[in-house]
Amino acid sequence: MNANQNNTSENKLSLSLNAMGQALQRLAESLAYDQSQPLVVDASIQRFEFCIELTWKTMKKALAQEGLEANTPRECMQQAYAAKWLDDENAWLSMLKDRNLTSHTYKEELALEIYRRLPGHLAAMQALHQLLLVRFAAGE
Repeated sequence: MNANQNNTSENKLSLSLNAMGQALQRLAESLAYDQSQPLVVDASIQRFEFCIELTWKTMKKALAQEGLEANTPRECMQQAYAAKWLDDENAWLSMLKDRNLTSHTYKEELALEIYRRLPGHLAAMQALHQLLLVRFAAGE
């Protein structure tokens, strides 16, 4: 990778980290509302789906900065776990499973079950976000 390509990929990673941080903040905001409102549950799940997409795509860019290739969400999570960016690979794979379940079906009981796991998912994504900021912001 030449210097120009490296600067471009660093800029893309920086933009992804910013977008990821904003999306995580929005998810945190939605989780602060009363879950008795169905709209809150639905909005929180939608924001989670958006966050997990941004998270794995940001992971992919960060892994590429390290010279590692991963093309799917599962590969990104496995590579990030191997790089010691993630503490619990199973928790992340469970997060991916929740995203897949919410994307392909809507059942109120399942939605509430996943909603109850969102604070843990959010905490894991926030921890990764902080790690990536520290690791890659030094290069700016």
